Amino acid sequence: MTITLIILFLIIGFLLVLVEVLITPGIIVGALGVLFMAFGIYKTYDAYGFVAGNWALFGSFTASVLGVIIALRSGAWHRMSLKGNLEGRMNEIDFESLKPGDTGISLSALRPMGTALINEKRVEVVCPDEPIEPQTEIEITQIKLNKIYVKRKQ
Repeated sequence: MTITLIILFLIIGFLLVLVEVLITPGIIVGALGVLFMAFGIYKTYDAYGFVAGNWALFGSFTASVLGVIIALRSGAWHRMSLKGNLEGRMNEIDFESLKPGDTGISLSALRPMGTALINEKRVEVVCPDEPIEPQTEIEITQIKLNKIYVKRKQ
């Protein structure tokens, strides 16, 4: 095996390890990179002997560690990270204005969760018993762990 092919295996392995650390979650790409590097190091030992194999092993390990450190310190991680904020929120239940027995109207289909208007407040509700279509009168059955449970009004 020529030295060019061995160097190519080492470089591809190094790049795959960097991609694993910086971009892709999981271990498949990184494991493939380690296998490429291991094969390149093995072939160096096989074709060029003990001293060249040790240099390839030491060089690959050093390049991998330095590459990861430089990539993380350079801000590459921050350029690829999510910058947006989550706008979702959970029900902030006002126990003074919402209580079991209160009635309202479903604004969306409740299958089993949806939105309802109860006491002029738009809230997220749960109907575990049956699906309820929009614009149906509903009644609060219980409030537990910031969830408002409803049923179709009789």
